[in-house]
Amino acid sequence: MSDTPVPIEIKLHQKSRLLELAFSDGAHYTLPYEFLRVHSPSAEVRGHGPGQEVLQTGKREVGITSL
Repeated sequence: MSDTPVPIEIKLHQKSRLLELAFSDGAHYTLPYEFLRVHSPSAEVRGHGPGQEVLQTGKREVGITSL
């Protein structure tokens, strides 16, 4: 058995564009969709190698369509 906390609840708030996460250890986080997009590990954000990172702008209206 692992002591690593696991998500026990995930809520999307589409109007306010916030993702709520609750974990088994009692931790609770609320993250804006914009933050998630700007810090995504995708190639669009990180590039395909060191030094290829791309400054992300215009992500304020980003949405989440599914989990």
